[in-house]
Amino acid sequence: MGAEALTVVAVGASLGLAVAWLNLAGMWGALRLLSVGSSIELPWAAVGGAVAACAMLAVVSSVVPAALVLRRRAVDLAGVRE
Repeated sequence: MGAEALTVVAVGASLGLAVAWLNLAGMWGALRLLSVGSSIELPWAAVGGAVAACAMLAVVSSVVPAALVLRRRAVDLAGVRE
């Protein structure tokens, strides 16, 4: 049930890292034009913690409602109007 949520988190994390990398590469290039030597470093522990927290929230937010709905029989739900 949570595979879709984890896929969304993985795609979001990948896109976020790509945008961050492009931004940092642009700043690194601008600093190189000013003859300032620097390196690109990311706080990997913070990035990993944020991705893990997002993954946990996404899985809980998708699995708990699905589990609550699946507790009822489909026959009972068929007669319920929206």
